[in-house]
Amino acid sequence: MTKRTGEYDDKPEADVLVRFINGRFNKGLGTNAAFIGLSGTGKSSSCQRLTEKIKESRPEENLTSFITDSLLKLLEAIKKSKQGDMIIVEEVSVLFPSRRAMAKDNVSVAKIFDTIRKKRLVLLLNFPLWKSLDNHIKSMCHVLIETLSINKTEGVVISKFFKLQCNASTSKIYKHTMTRQGRDVPLMFTRMPNKDDWKKYEADKDKFMDELYNRMSLEQVKKREKEDKDLGISPPKLRDLTTRELQVFKLYKDKLTQKEIAEKIGVCQQRVTAIMKNIVKKGRISKETPILT
Repeated sequence: MTKRTGEYDDKPEADVLVRFINGRFNKGLGTNAAFIGLSGTGKSSSCQRLTEKIKESRPEENLTSFITDSLLKLLEAIKKSKQGDMIIVEEVSVLFPSRRAMAKDNVSVAKIFDTIRKKRLVLLLNFPLWKSLDNHIKSMCHVLIETLSINKTEGVVISKFFKLQCNASTSKIYKHTMTRQGRDVPLMFTRMPNKDDWKKYEADKDKFMDELYNRMSLEQVKKREKEDKDLGISPPKLRDLTTRELQVFKLYKDKLTQKEIAEKIGVCQQRVTAIMKNIVKKGRISKETPILT
């Protein structure tokens, strides 16, 4: 029986983009690549797979890839990296949003982008919407990849991709279609990453989202406490909590996730959720806290 040939079996995978990045590296330049797309269109898997394809194209250099989700981790990765290494920055528009263009973190990361060429690094920025990212950071990007859909039958992600050019005097960003042998290549595909690498990647991303929810929760708690103070409402005392509630509350304040709290005190996660709901009723955690969702 003849084996069925997949639609993408004989097509080159992300070859134009890999060649573009390697070409910049050979010229002494780094590459900042922006990955955008709606939820579920394959941004994260495309980021991870592209790092694998770049490693495959330059096996002799023993390249390393990092995954970061904060300015501090980005700085640490840049410090540890060697020339040509790759750094994926998850949910970068949450870390450096357009509405905070002059915020201290945005200014700091802009300085990093301005000087990144020294190590010829590849930065892969993952976020949903192009307009949501800080404008100065967008002007530092060299390529834009927009994930369109996942073909589950073939196990590939389909994307549009463009070379970016920023006009320094007007800050306007122009998109140019890339070419292969003189012909425009408007679409590219990437396969699923290595299973072990993808499992670790997903675990790292889940941890980042838990930390993000915790930060949002603490912000809501502080906001609620400030509002209560302004209204002259005294918050309940910690002695209003039971011994178990106090234990969970303190671990929550230490930014542990529900899963981590459950493991710490030896109960199931559902029990932690129930305990935290009781803490909410006693006014120690805001009702809007995302950690309960």
